[in-house]
Amino acid sequence: MIQSKHFPFWIFTSAVLCALILPTLLKDGMFMDGLLYACISKNLSEGLGSFWHPHFSTTLYSFFDQQPPLGFGIQSLFFKLFGDSIYVERLYSFLSALITSGLIIVLWRIIFKNENEIKKLSWLPVLFWITIPVCFWAYSNNMLENTMGIFDLFAIIFLIRFFQNQSLGWIILSGIFIFLASLTKGFQGMFPFAAVFLGWLIYKNISLRKMLVASLALLLVPFLIYFLLMKSDSAHQSLSAYMNNRVLNSIQNAEEISSRFYLLMRMLSELLPLIILSVSIAAIAKWKIKKENKGVLFFKKHILFLLLIGMSASFPLMITMEQRGFYLVTSFPYYAISLAVISAPWLSYWIEKINVQRVSFRIFRIISILSLVVVFAFSFLEIGKPSRDADMIHDVHLIGKSVPKETILGSTKELWKVWPLQEYLVRHYYICQDAGILPKHDYLLLESENQLPSDIKTEKVNIQTIKYHLYKVIK
Repeated sequence: MIQSKHFPFWIFTSAVLCALILPTLLKDGMFMDGLLYACISKNLSEGLGSFWHPHFSTTLYSFFDQQPPLGFGIQSLFFKLFGDSIYVERLYSFLSALITSGLIIVLWRIIFKNENEIKKLSWLPVLFWITIPVCFWAYSNNMLENTMGIFDLFAIIFLIRFFQNQSLGWIILSGIFIFLASLTKGFQGMFPFAAVFLGWLIYKNISLRKMLVASLALLLVPFLIYFLLMKSDSAHQSLSAYMNNRVLNSIQNAEEISSRFYLLMRMLSELLPLIILSVSIAAIAKWKIKKENKGVLFFKKHILFLLLIGMSASFPLMITMEQRGFYLVTSFPYYAISLAVISAPWLSYWIEKINVQRVSFRIFRIISILSLVVVFAFSFLEIGKPSRDADMIHDVHLIGKSVPKETILGSTKELWKVWPLQEYLVRHYYICQDAGILPKHDYLLLESENQLPSDIKTEKVNIQTIKYHLYKVIK
């Protein structure tokens, strides 16, 4: 393997993936959505809440109905196995990146099963995918899209296998994974439904009748699973609450952006460097190879199919005005593979001409290995350092050591809405906040001493906090 022309490219891709994810992932601090999911998963592992009724805290989302429960259920198993360290959710997030990478490789090799030299370039789509900024950000922050994307990649792989041997068994497997994706983050995980029609439209290797039968079978599998699930009162209550309080509300009321085309512009900005790179490689190589009177295959059907799959995963997200950049993460593997297909034939031609005995190639091989070693060393030196919210995390740990577990802290409405503060307190100590300064509370948490009410007798807890003030109520 080490003598392979592709070996240093594999090592270089691994170094890039680790460099973009591990240094941030191993630090303390996390984006509030990923931190929220870690809290719910940890709580579930400790018996707080249940699979169908996940629990965040006593005072906020006692029943968390904002997402379906499968992602929390899976991550809770990691907490049961590995304890409650902050590195449990980080291990889960990093493993999801590695599994996604592996599935991209599998998808590439299935598509190019008859083009042996192109198949060897399966590191290329992984490199393209992980260098998309919002992708490596999502895998550094424990987003639900990471888990949903794995299930969707399985579904697409099985559908491609269906096109290759036309066995309905692959359709059933794909339908099961579409169900799992939707039970992780809702309707946006169901985009593989479009793949049968798109494959029929692009490749034309199955009849219209077979396409319709396969599409119907693909729809029926998750529909039947949900039909059976809804016979359970717990599942019915959980999924109904999610539909009413999250899905319908986001369609009718959510307005996080000013333009419905925000995600389209965000997608183009994330992909623009790769588009320029792919087109440049293809254009330069085509010009040079043309001078040598050589022919190179151009896989137009693969490019178009993967591009349309990416569009089916991203364009429906523009229906609502609740649009966030990381919602696109599930679609980016297909865009990345599509762009890799554009440049792969030309790169393959160049790599085949490499002489592995040349000094320059040996130096590249050594540099790639050293890069991976340096990335690992640097990443592990970052353990324990804050990546964000340093002062807040500092105060949370002091508060957690001064206040009993399961305490409800009185607070102001403004401080109650500082979601990361609530999440860090719950994640580390299961200490909750209430949006009111009331005498019923044993402790108060405030941003300023001037916020203390005159009608409540308190004593300041003498800890060296930076941002917040903790008071014990004297009753």
